[in-house]
Amino acid sequence: MRTFVALELPSVIKEAVAAIQRGPMKSDAHVGWVRVEGMHLTLKFLGEVAPPRLPEIEKALESAVEGTGSLKITVRGIGVFPNPRNPRVVWLGILPEDDRLLRLQERIDRALAPLGFPPEKRDFRPHLTLGRVKSSRGLDDLMKAMSAHHNVLAGDCALDELHLIQSELKQEGAVYTKLWSVAL
Repeated sequence: MRTFVALELPSVIKEAVAAIQRGPMKSDAHVGWVRVEGMHLTLKFLGEVAPPRLPEIEKALESAVEGTGSLKITVRGIGVFPNPRNPRVVWLGILPEDDRLLRLQERIDRALAPLGFPPEKRDFRPHLTLGRVKSSRGLDDLMKAMSAHHNVLAGDCALDELHLIQSELKQEGAVYTKLWSVAL
């Protein structure tokens, strides 16, 4: 099963994100837009995992979150990865109140490495994926729509639970199922 580790956003933030997402969606850009109800803050993508391995992953995650506590974040700013000349992902920024979110992600990387999940080579840049660019069609229009919302604010919230999530890729989009959760 295809899995990842993430923090889920409260519904009030998801509603604000949906309103923000509508702006860029009006462009004629060829973007596969993410369904807002499934949006989450991914901390670690695990890929294919055999079900018998779940207990050892859960145990590692439980130790990684120990002492973390609730994480306060602000969802603000819209942008693209890797850069505006070659956009592949449209995102909203996540601004943590302090460095505990980054430390949590590092602890998760360290806890899962002995289980065969190597640490990510790229720096962790917390964000919400709004969409994935499929071609260069309409990119100028997309960038104009985004520049009008450059510093947009979706809101502030506290994140209190870490989740291990299964992702099933379907024609209509990914379907997410929580397999396990632990309080921060």
